[in-house]
Amino acid sequence: MADPVEWTPVLDDLEHRVSAAEQGDLAVLEGWTPPSTAAAMTPADVERATRVLGRQRALLARLREEQGRVAVRMAAARKPAFKAFTAPPVYVDRSL
Repeated sequence: MADPVEWTPVLDDLEHRVSAAEQGDLAVLEGWTPPSTAAAMTPADVERATRVLGRQRALLARLREEQGRVAVRMAAARKPAFKAFTAPPVYVDRSL
């Protein structure tokens, strides 16, 4: 069995990733995996992890709101700005 992982570097990495994502670099969120074994968290680590989780949730909410705004703009862009004029058909009687 592997030695337990210390939480400080894990939380440092998470804070760095969340900070970068908050600035717009969402690519840093890819590829993170939780440690397979970890030591028990100290109360300070629990507080820090809770703050990181709060920031992650706020970021996710912001991204979902932005996604909704983009979807609305894209739907509006797909619609033509005008409606084609449709008149009733006109028949001309040439027999007269």
